[in-house]
Amino acid sequence: MDSPPASASPSTPPSRSRHLLASGGLVVALVLYGILLASRMGAYAGSSDASGYLNNARLLREGHLHVPQRAIEGMTPAEAPGFAYIPLGFTPVDHGLMVPTYPIGLSLLIVGVSAVTGWDAAPHVTMWLHAMLGVVLMYALARALGLSRAAAALGALLLGASPLYLFMSLQAMSDTPSLMWTTLAVYLAWRSRARPAWAVAAGAAVAIAVLIRPTNLLGLAPVGIALGFSGTRWRWLVLGGLPGAIVLAVVNWQLYGKVLTTGYGDVGSAFGVRFLPLVLANYARWLPVLLTPALVLVLGLPWLRRTEPRWVIWLLGTWILGFLGFYALYFHTSETWWYLRYLLPAFPACILGFLLVARTLASAGRPRAAGPALAVAALAVLGWDAYWGGRLAALEIGRTESAYLASSRWAQSHLPPRAVLACMQTSGALFHYTDFTLLRYDEVKDAASLARIERLCAAAGRPIYAVLFPFETKEALERHLPGRWTLMGTVRQVTIWRREAAPLAAVPARPRAFAVYAPPSALSYRAQ
Repeated sequence: MDSPPASASPSTPPSRSRHLLASGGLVVALVLYGILLASRMGAYAGSSDASGYLNNARLLREGHLHVPQRAIEGMTPAEAPGFAYIPLGFTPVDHGLMVPTYPIGLSLLIVGVSAVTGWDAAPHVTMWLHAMLGVVLMYALARALGLSRAAAALGALLLGASPLYLFMSLQAMSDTPSLMWTTLAVYLAWRSRARPAWAVAAGAAVAIAVLIRPTNLLGLAPVGIALGFSGTRWRWLVLGGLPGAIVLAVVNWQLYGKVLTTGYGDVGSAFGVRFLPLVLANYARWLPVLLTPALVLVLGLPWLRRTEPRWVIWLLGTWILGFLGFYALYFHTSETWWYLRYLLPAFPACILGFLLVARTLASAGRPRAAGPALAVAALAVLGWDAYWGGRLAALEIGRTESAYLASSRWAQSHLPPRAVLACMQTSGALFHYTDFTLLRYDEVKDAASLARIERLCAAAGRPIYAVLFPFETKEALERHLPGRWTLMGTVRQVTIWRREAAPLAAVPARPRAFAVYAPPSALSYRAQ
């Protein structure tokens, strides 16, 4: 019998076609999301955290844990006032050395990526990869817990479009990596129920998460629940995490002289029950903004015992309460919306809780309405996050961070090589991108210290400049370094000033004003 013509061949089943179409749509959406992130990325050595991670990465890449302080001739680090030679992100130690303040996990990852991408691109690629993988893992974990493809895609959208997730993913910060590795550890632990060897990878993920930020150890609770009571899986978990624990102990011992310590110093005063009302108010104000008001549904998670396995409820509950409870006692979490970045590792659990409660509610209604409802929900999420993302300038942080690089390059190309740069906010970036001797103006607190610094710089032929953001100008030039200054240039919002020689007797100990002298093209004024 003749074969049927090609046009008459059986078509692809409708269900399979829909599946392929949906999968293709998700891939396209992910690619477009990756392009958006790449176009806005700004993982530069910026303020304290970002410069701290990148400075640490450079030290590790060069095989060092310590770095000498850059000193003015005649004033050793031991003789300098306070932390005068210490850029943000560093802590002084003996013998004129300093060590990084921040944990080494993110820095190690940047070093690893740099072996493939080169040094300049490594921070940007590292942050991009973590942001992309965080969204993918959100989808994968939702599917692992039995949610539909559409619901899992909505969960990925809720995370990826969150203003806080975008804001922290576009700069060199440890919050998105913390989320990604914590989520990966939970996902791998869940996978180990079918194949115990996955617990080794889960242990390694926990170790990397803790190397990135020690408090990510809070993620061990949901990981443990995902593992269950199998002794084999727990042994595999410990085996996977042991190398990371050894690295952490050795590095802490070398840097700080103790195994169980960090470069943050004593932060006990920043924690306390007295901060609880302020933090809870900040949670109530900003979490519905950052994860949409539908987040309130997660409060129904404890009542899902009839529809969900109890271990799933405990897993999500300990994941959420572990991070939100711990940071509810932390002062900084009460300050503003972007300080909720410490809660990012718990965002996937919050989203999963919301989705599970929503599924239970939807099952009590009309099942056929689930598809249109999810489509409407996706549009609502996009609209909400687009509005708040624009209002909070979540996508602009990369450009803002690039001002640190631009001002550092300007200083390197326009200022004398032996200049001393007075700075604070830009100190970590200037240390990373330039070779100048830096002077933390906020550590110069009396006229005698200022007079000595000026005298030593004059004797060594070292002119003094200041590199300042707008919020620093009055504080630096009036309170700490009073005298005559000339505006030399402006790079984005950063201004660069030159200090003019003046009789020291003319500099009062507590001046009421400072004089600024500028070339004809710049503005001259007197601040009162």
